[in-house]
Amino acid sequence: MTQIKEVYKLLQKEYGKQGWWPIINNKTLLCEYHKKAPKNKEEQFEIIIGCILAQNTGWYPNVVRAIQQLKLGRVLTKQEQEELRKAEINQNKISRNGKLITKDNILTQNTSWTNVEKALYNLNKAKLLDIKKINKTKESEIASLIKPSGYFNQKANRLKIIAMHLLRRPELLKEDNLREELLKIKGIGPETADSIILYSAEKPSFVIDAYTKRIFSRLGFIDENSKYDEIKAYFENNLEKDVKIFKEYHALIVEHAKRHCKTKPECKGCILRSNCNFASEKQTNQPVKNKVKPPNRSKLRGIPIPSRNKNQKSSL
Repeated sequence: MTQIKEVYKLLQKEYGKQGWWPIINNKTLLCEYHKKAPKNKEEQFEIIIGCILAQNTGWYPNVVRAIQQLKLGRVLTKQEQEELRKAEINQNKISRNGKLITKDNILTQNTSWTNVEKALYNLNKAKLLDIKKINKTKESEIASLIKPSGYFNQKANRLKIIAMHLLRRPELLKEDNLREELLKIKGIGPETADSIILYSAEKPSFVIDAYTKRIFSRLGFIDENSKYDEIKAYFENNLEKDVKIFKEYHALIVEHAKRHCKTKPECKGCILRSNCNFASEKQTNQPVKNKVKPPNRSKLRGIPIPSRNKNQKSSL
């Protein structure tokens, strides 16, 4: 078993199944995991929207609020935002207890949610999370709805562009050269393209984000300055080309980064700590050579994995 697979098994044992990509429920507006999305073209488009909105920001609450407002077709009031926040907290408690999240669970926990849900359901009839509606709606209106996600004017423009492309080429996600075509679209870089391919088109294309670079450079598996496609090839050459594994691994990496491997790491309780170069150096205040056996270079097909400079500090 390769080291990359060993890390996957450790993270999976620690955090369990993540069930990505999360979908915003049309009726409750709550973010739901383990839904085996996408089940239809509407969910495929919602995932694409999520991939673009997630650029340079966090999923919750920024992207979640933006998608909720797109589904409503208007900005949430402060009261609705507060009620949603309460419902989400209760949803999280139910989920951590290992219980199935249902509408009844949430309403039992938060009785005041009932009236809000009715209002949201009625308003949802005018939803904007639709390819044709996004294409027809003014950028300024879209921007006002996705403001929580940041860079809203830029992202509104990108949503219009991707909607136009999908209307002109409705079978785009099925094309063999999908990654090449996505990278030609303004505003879609490698990470966004791979996210769309993996989660919306459900094709095996490993996603490399800042969390991946941070964790695996600290472990000593890669150099923090390695290029995107080099790191991507490293993962894909050491894992089975399996959509489910790629989805779960990426989600587990995000979860671990949020809990432990932050910009300022919280190494206590980290499942990977015993084999982490960064944690060892932090504990001894001395660089640790070859604490983790570096990957076999012959298996990386020419990917450079330079050794860390003694005086080089992590910028992640």
